[in-house]
Amino acid sequence: MRAILLSLLISLPLFADLNATKKEIDNYRKIVTVGYYNALNNIDCYLTDYNDTNRSNYKQISKNKLQVILSVKDITKDSADVALRIRGKIELPQLKNKMELTFSQKDNEQIDNQSISSDHDDVVNDSKLHVGLKYYLYKEKKSKAYGKLSLKLSSPFGLYAKFGVDRGYLYKDFETVFNHGLYYYINENKFAASSAVSFFKPITIDYWIGQQNKIYWESKDSIYLKHNITLYQILGLNDRILYRTSYTTSYDDVDKFEHDSFGCSIGYFHRFNKWFFIEMIPEFKKHRSNGYKDAALLTLNFGMLLGN
Repeated sequence: MRAILLSLLISLPLFADLNATKKEIDNYRKIVTVGYYNALNNIDCYLTDYNDTNRSNYKQISKNKLQVILSVKDITKDSADVALRIRGKIELPQLKNKMELTFSQKDNEQIDNQSISSDHDDVVNDSKLHVGLKYYLYKEKKSKAYGKLSLKLSSPFGLYAKFGVDRGYLYKDFETVFNHGLYYYINENKFAASSAVSFFKPITIDYWIGQQNKIYWESKDSIYLKHNITLYQILGLNDRILYRTSYTTSYDDVDKFEHDSFGCSIGYFHRFNKWFFIEMIPEFKKHRSNGYKDAALLTLNFGMLLGN
């Protein structure tokens, strides 16, 4: 299945204007979508010991969306970094409001609408591919507390557990979101914690601005800080541009502040239709370890949406 998805995503930008190829690609997408929904239905029945002989929950399951993204990074260099990423949050009918299968923090409504949000809606925001099972201790529209067990599917591999609390506040059109997390990395037998605050506000109908500050620490001698400001420009239903500046600093006993960096990027997002999209992100960075010299980076993301 992975080979099918990779070939499908690579073919998309090269042959998007050929009717025959478009039809073949869409047929592949439909086949994979049916397999995806059947797998979710089987998982739901297995976890709840529920025999869904009439497939009465299939309609609810078909509301779930999943993004499959082929990300090509550092394409300006001799050897590009190619990665397959999955984004989505799966709600199962028998476990609804109790448990969720998660691949990222992006929910189905955002995936379906490709909407702007306070989560800084990049197409690819997760640095590591993982699959997790989240259990809600408390869940309201703007307030959540949960526990999650996740498996990282990329290096370094391993299980980790997380306890998280999210809280959002909306005053008129100004939104503030707090995210806090406590992590336990099982393979490494160590704890870590993170805390973030984000601000989000529309300027006009076509322009929105967001700002995020995040701290992550593993001990008093290992701390990571990141700040970014993002301006969203809406060009239409299928096009938008993200302008972003960021500053990252980290400290540990060995490297001190050697990994500090500054960056600015422009991300152009285009949706070919409801199911396929592309994002191009040219970026310039300055790393302390490189004497703050300019470093250019270009990333291409080809995406497919599984869903009805």
